[in-house]
Amino acid sequence: MAENRTFRKPTLAEAIIVVLALFLPITIGNIILGYNIILMLLVAGSLASLMAMCIGWRWKEIETSIIKHLDGAMPCVFILFMIGVVVASFIFAGSIPMLIYYGMHMVNPKFLMLCSLLICSVLSVATGSSWTSAGTAGVALMGIAMGLEVPLPPVLGAIVAGAVIGDKLSPLSDTTNLAAMATGVYLYDHIRSMLWTTVPAFIVAAVIYTVYGLTSISGGSLASENVTIMLRQMDQIYNWNILLMIPFVIMIGGALLKYPAVPCMFGASLVAIVLGVYVQGFSFADGVNCLMSGFKVSMASSSGIDPEAISPAVLKLLHRGGLNSMFFTICIVISAYTYTGIAQGAGYFDILLEHLVGKKASQGMTVLIAVISGIFLTIFGGISYIPIIMLGTLFKKPFLRHNLDLSNLSRTCEDTGTMFIACVPWASSGVYYHGVFGVSVLTFAPWIIISFICPVLAVIYGYTGFGMKKISPEEAKRQLAALEAEDSVFV
Repeated sequence: MAENRTFRKPTLAEAIIVVLALFLPITIGNIILGYNIILMLLVAGSLASLMAMCIGWRWKEIETSIIKHLDGAMPCVFILFMIGVVVASFIFAGSIPMLIYYGMHMVNPKFLMLCSLLICSVLSVATGSSWTSAGTAGVALMGIAMGLEVPLPPVLGAIVAGAVIGDKLSPLSDTTNLAAMATGVYLYDHIRSMLWTTVPAFIVAAVIYTVYGLTSISGGSLASENVTIMLRQMDQIYNWNILLMIPFVIMIGGALLKYPAVPCMFGASLVAIVLGVYVQGFSFADGVNCLMSGFKVSMASSSGIDPEAISPAVLKLLHRGGLNSMFFTICIVISAYTYTGIAQGAGYFDILLEHLVGKKASQGMTVLIAVISGIFLTIFGGISYIPIIMLGTLFKKPFLRHNLDLSNLSRTCEDTGTMFIACVPWASSGVYYHGVFGVSVLTFAPWIIISFICPVLAVIYGYTGFGMKKISPEEAKRQLAALEAEDSVFV
């Protein structure tokens, strides 16, 4: 029977081939030729399956390994679905738009870069999307910078820095949830762990942007036409009320009380729908429909709003969310875990780690190799999900061998994946920012200061032990044994 069969141990050369089976379809197929990333991940999984068969695996065993790894991904899938629901319902209520509306009023000419960092941070935390933050408030702030004749690269760097730093810390972000899931860490423990690198990076960036702004901007008017139109139209669509903050209070309260994320998100969404009906005057039917397909400005037409007259910037901000918006991300997660399920289950990753890290590497060296691997995966993977899933799978055992809580690993996944991908011109984020701003990523990448500070801090913490949460040797051995049992599917 399959349970009594033994399999040949992979060689290092075979492990390298399995890694190339991931990189070549992504770099050549997706990045260069533009083929769909999901299809390229499935190609990688198919090649990994062929390599598993070379060491004696049969399809039934490959299938079982994939299913076991996907089973661990299901909590993340549930949360990803709920993110779509939360974003749609919060826009329906006016909760997210209100944060943007009042945030835009904070802009001051002498603190344009600092305000860009703060506004985009708040917006991306609220929406869980760095792209939405950069594509809406970021575009408006860029228009302000152009009107004031402020050099664009520093402002764009501050915009993107705020966008990714907020995205990194948001419980609504897909990468935040994915990093927690990939490492088996409770979501809010993961977010707390990220504060060790994110807060210092934020402070350093804020100081640099403030000094640059004070020395570069002498004054001027912020009467940007784009900003004025955007704020006026949002004022027409929504009624602003302090009650609109209740959904955020529910989310934050649930996090502080350590309630499960999915019920808190669902409860906050229901309250948001009620607020949309009673505060904004939208119909209950539209509220229910937006949970599936996202919010549409046409839902406010009963208030006399002409959807055709709404500016593209406002539509880009508000036409978001819903279960449908998360299907692509979920397909990427499932496809990536199909590949990692095969590569991990067949032992290819263990062989790589033996040569990359080894069991005698110091804590600092282990973290350094994880950071370098994460940046390498980010550069050549082209999408942040790849380094997050791969690092979360590859480095659990090395971190546990040093009695490190896995929240240190989940933090490293985002320090190198979520943070650094904005600096890679050919990666998904780099392509997006180039399309939004019409400026080469390389011109403003040096100003995305936090993207470089976070990985450096991760390495410093690894060597010094500062900010590294420890667990007892007994707990580390228990978790290691559990991982060994998971990998030994067929014994």
